[in-house]
Amino acid sequence: MHEKVLTETFLRYLEDQKIKRLVVGLSGGVDSVVLLDIVSQVKNVPVSAVHVNHHLHPRSDDYEKFCIALGEKYQLEVRCHSVAVSAQGSLEARAREARYNVFEQYLVEGDLLLLAHHADDQVETVLFRLFRGSRVPGLEGMPVTRAIGKAALHRPLLEIPRTDIEKYARERKLSWCEDPTNAEVDADRNYIRHNIMPVIDSRFPGAKKALLAGMGRDQLARSQRKELLGGQLEQVRHSPDGLRLNLLRRVPQGELVLLLTHWLDDLNLPQPSGRMLLELAGNIVNQNRIDMAAGELEFRDLDNVVYVLRPLPPMEFVGCSLGDFEFPGGCVSNNFIKGGGLRASSGYRVAFRSGKEKIRMGKNRDIKNIFQESRVPSWLRDRIPLIYAGNELVAIAAVPDWQISMKVADGWLAGTEEEGFEVSLSLADRVLTDC
Repeated sequence: MHEKVLTETFLRYLEDQKIKRLVVGLSGGVDSVVLLDIVSQVKNVPVSAVHVNHHLHPRSDDYEKFCIALGEKYQLEVRCHSVAVSAQGSLEARAREARYNVFEQYLVEGDLLLLAHHADDQVETVLFRLFRGSRVPGLEGMPVTRAIGKAALHRPLLEIPRTDIEKYARERKLSWCEDPTNAEVDADRNYIRHNIMPVIDSRFPGAKKALLAGMGRDQLARSQRKELLGGQLEQVRHSPDGLRLNLLRRVPQGELVLLLTHWLDDLNLPQPSGRMLLELAGNIVNQNRIDMAAGELEFRDLDNVVYVLRPLPPMEFVGCSLGDFEFPGGCVSNNFIKGGGLRASSGYRVAFRSGKEKIRMGKNRDIKNIFQESRVPSWLRDRIPLIYAGNELVAIAAVPDWQISMKVADGWLAGTEEEGFEVSLSLADRVLTDC
């Protein structure tokens, strides 16, 4: 079976991508043990492994020790990481999230992370997404290759059935761990594996191959659709996360739903329900105000642009002394500049809008009017840091991601030869921005 994995195509991929290190995701189960055994035979590329201990069953620590011993057997490094898995929501999803966070932190540029998902895993993923109501048109499984942090991820066993992997392990007399949670049917994927697939296999023996073939056809169709919609998307784009409303309104509503789907897919964002996307398209076409939330996403309009944004947490922060600090959904930086910004001094404090604040700019002006003139989005106005000297409002922080400059009150602007403060707010609302 290893000849199928270590094909010329795979070896050429390693060379073409200038892979500097292969990293095997090692759980201790038969799939990852087989993958490690195969990959350890690769020449001219260093191999290591990473094991994530989720502490989800009594033998978790034994599995970690087993993986360390396996590294000694193959004379390669096995890096072990312990994680705490949140009990909120799906345990399976939280464990996966914790695991991939470890992978991203461990990997560096030039690494190729190899995961041991096989053909049976792929079929289960196709069914899981189908039953869950995936917004991606057609059947969709796990990608063979994708980016992960600064590195890349590859699944070389994705076309190999579980029976072939187990046969290889027996022929090579390999040892592995049996995860007791794999037999539990509380997790959706395990339920599909143990309760649904046997019924399908007994009635339709060729179902797995048919599903995988259908997935391949649908992937080709999605690629073709992406080519068709890609040019149209670039024509209406204002920014990666913003589309021009006046151009979108020329698109028929049904076609607009496909375009919005492609937009979110292009940003690698989760897809809302079809009903919500249809409602969003209707609001665009009918020129309604856009202020919609869908789980991990929000859609808002500003100055003829519809944006997809991350929801920000409730604002529960009173204020502090001026300096670099974080608060829910954002962070403030305070940098020295010469000949501009707020005149450098000590004793400044930061607060947030409570209502009817005024700043002296030519005359005492209500900051509500300042915000309107500066095109500050209405949903961000309570999060803009206000800088005080005593009881006087002397500056309003900049928000660079929204092209909002800092405002300084009369008499408080640093002179040409003076040092000043440039106070900036970064928010986690833009989907391409990390705070």
